[in-house]
Amino acid sequence: MSTVDVIVPFYRDLAALRGCVASVLASRSRTAFELIIVNDASPEPDVTAYWRELRGDATIIDVPARQGYAAALNRGLALHRERDAVILHCDAFVAGDWLERLARHGMDRDVGIVGTFTDKAGFATYPLPKRDNPLPPGETVASLDALFAQANSAESAPVPAINGPCLYLRRDCLSAVGAFDGTPLGSDYGVELDFCLRAGGARFRHLLAGDVFVGHSGHAPYGAREADDFSERTEAALAKLYPDYTAKIAAHDPARPFARRVDLLRLARLPEHLIVFVSHPWGGGIRRYMNDLATLTKGRCEMLYLEPAVNDTVKLHWPRAGESFSAYYRLPQELPALASLLRAIGVERLHFQHVHLQPQAILELPTAAGIPYDCTLHDYYAICPQYHLVTEDGRYCGEPDAAGCAACLARRPPQWKLDISAWRDAFGRLLRGAERVIAPSQDVATRMRRYFPDLPISVWPHPESPQASLPRVARVAILGNLSPEKGLYVVAACARDARERGLPLAFRVLGSTTEPIPQAPDVPLTIYGQYVDAELARIIMEEAPDVLLFAAQVPETYAYTLSVALESGVPIVASALGALPERLAGRPQSAMVAWSAPPCVWNDALLLAAGLGERAAKPLPPPISAAVP
Repeated sequence: MSTVDVIVPFYRDLAALRGCVASVLASRSRTAFELIIVNDASPEPDVTAYWRELRGDATIIDVPARQGYAAALNRGLALHRERDAVILHCDAFVAGDWLERLARHGMDRDVGIVGTFTDKAGFATYPLPKRDNPLPPGETVASLDALFAQANSAESAPVPAINGPCLYLRRDCLSAVGAFDGTPLGSDYGVELDFCLRAGGARFRHLLAGDVFVGHSGHAPYGAREADDFSERTEAALAKLYPDYTAKIAAHDPARPFARRVDLLRLARLPEHLIVFVSHPWGGGIRRYMNDLATLTKGRCEMLYLEPAVNDTVKLHWPRAGESFSAYYRLPQELPALASLLRAIGVERLHFQHVHLQPQAILELPTAAGIPYDCTLHDYYAICPQYHLVTEDGRYCGEPDAAGCAACLARRPPQWKLDISAWRDAFGRLLRGAERVIAPSQDVATRMRRYFPDLPISVWPHPESPQASLPRVARVAILGNLSPEKGLYVVAACARDARERGLPLAFRVLGSTTEPIPQAPDVPLTIYGQYVDAELARIIMEEAPDVLLFAAQVPETYAYTLSVALESGVPIVASALGALPERLAGRPQSAMVAWSAPPCVWNDALLLAAGLGERAAKPLPPPISAAVP
């Protein structure tokens, strides 16, 4: 195979470049290459000394004045016009025989560009798609690259365009399409995508190499903030230049099968015991129980969740933060495939939590997979198809006889087409086959033994992590109908500032608002709604606020709600505008804030008035003069 030029454009971040070059020189490949660094007039002070260190290992092209990323690429590509080339970002890291694998994908004459998987800033990122990812715990660039090479050996997928920290370019394509050019895009960001789309018009095809992973620090040629800005502009420019670009990209997800195979290899190699929780897809107490078990066994066990997706399809997924593995199976048709996968990745135990929305064939999974299992008795799903021993009007049913249950099911059919006897028979078989049946209380165990008297049941209260002591939160009440002139935008900004700074403040509008504003859970703000004026004093007592806020943005002439506030004895923070300073003068539990103050000033005053935080030790500021601004 001919020599390949590995071209590294460089402007800044010498430490990243050192790591990149070291990884290239340390990699093992039978494909001959020449490392070419294009120095785009870097301002780095130690760059000249580094070039001396690299003498004999790399060819250095020095550009006297900075010309930009695209020009640097073109200079490097012009050095040997007969060679294929790799464009490698200066903050990329390669491993193993990466170049040999890449070059193998680029052997066909109609191939234009071959891209790779990466962790950040590329077409195909891993583990999460289209994200800047940290490397998964316990993994390195070399270990992930080896996994991709094993899972997807010599496999690739066609893509309409591709970008990333490492691109292999065939010389035939370069000669036919021409130079990289950022002019149509308004910047050099995205020139690889523009080149791909031009090459596609010349009937070259592009590939994602499924067997190569390249590490990437991310955005060194531009900087992260600049890259975000450039990305939006580039996407808009590409959509104008190539009207079908957005649809083409949206229609392709060739990375998913390759990534899933790597996920499965990683799961199979985990040192922890692998357990599958079978449950419904909702939150609530069952999800908390699952999460608590996962936390308590962290380092010893790793959990997968098997949940219903839609109709008779179930979803197996890895809930660990930063992972995206999921696989879908129709049951019972694909039960053998699901069972085979669980065995292949080394699942040691199933744990049934609930069956709501699950297909009936889920009960056959332990036998099909040959894996031991446990059952925890959340609700009463094993004896009651309604799960809660509940009547239609939400009351305890009293556990009637079979005829009573049959009448209930006639009115409210169960999720599976089983009568009460068949339902309990099916779950009796499931429970008797379990290694452990766990009840969270003695009451649950007693009720279950009425139906399964021979069933051994262990009573284990749910494990709960100690609850951290919560800091006191100051309750801030705003009285009356809140409009912009009454401080609507100020209150909304204060709630946003409290969320952003993590302040112990919760805002409560005792009234309504004239415009929608963000509320909980997005910000710490809730709205009581309309009230009768005569009830305001009672409502303030019931709500028990720590401080009352009057953030008027126009000069108030009097404010009847302030009269009620003064009678309540609750500390008050108000705008130093109009009649408010005059009415609050001499009140020791009041503080004035300039009406145009930013939200951080308002919130600091609220914390002081409520006696919270470090600032609470300081005295309240004296009332500002009542003079009208």
